[in-house]
Amino acid sequence: MRRVKNLYTRAKGTLKNGLLQATMGFAGTECLKARELYLNTNQVYLAYHPDSHCDYASHPEFGELLARFTAFNLSNNGGDIPRLWSLILNIKQILNEGIEGDFAELGVWRGNTAAVLAYYAQASGRRVFLFDTYEGFKKKDLVGVDANKKTEFADTSMEMVRGVVGIERRQCHYVKGHFPGSILDEHQRSMYAVVSLDCDLYEPMKAGLDFFYPRMSKGGVLFLHDYSSLHWDGAKKAIDELCCKAGEFVILLPDKSGSAFLRKTK
Repeated sequence: MRRVKNLYTRAKGTLKNGLLQATMGFAGTECLKARELYLNTNQVYLAYHPDSHCDYASHPEFGELLARFTAFNLSNNGGDIPRLWSLILNIKQILNEGIEGDFAELGVWRGNTAAVLAYYAQASGRRVFLFDTYEGFKKKDLVGVDANKKTEFADTSMEMVRGVVGIERRQCHYVKGHFPGSILDEHQRSMYAVVSLDCDLYEPMKAGLDFFYPRMSKGGVLFLHDYSSLHWDGAKKAIDELCCKAGEFVILLPDKSGSAFLRKTK
């Protein structure tokens, strides 16, 4: 038992030293936060990339998507690579299965997840609609279960998002405004194969589910952020209500912020 304990202590020390070395070149407030997080080995662990990537090089786009996924958001997404791989693998599965429909995201913030959706939308000739206030939470959504929340995520702009996503991605449609008031006829007529909802609060999450779920193709996937993080009770409440009403079920991911996935079965 003592030998096992010593091996664990040595492994933990090696991990800490490796993370220290990996973050030596970091600079700026965002990177300092990332370094502090990485050095706390109670919050991080090492994991392998998928065999399909390491042994067969079947995801050559990973490097570009990693850069976009972590742009201006290193302290959070830099340690959330399982979420990135989950997005990549499941979107490619949707494309391989030929599930019809456009892509969309409600709750874009700085465009990190939107960049992943946009990459595959462009590759498959589909449109991606990116809905956000691009100004953070609206006070009228801070009610009910979210009444104790503060206005957040205002530290962004459409210009920042365009840069993260890639300005030349013609398939991207940026829709600014408070959802669902920002919905146009074009959005109502569309069917969807991949939708990411990262709204945090009950009111916008419910509005997003009410709008997109009926318009999703059978087999389409909903990426639902913050479901089991325990930080955003409103998001979980809205998702649970949809599942109860529609007879659907979620799959939980072991990523940083408690994502859940739902594939439409009806």
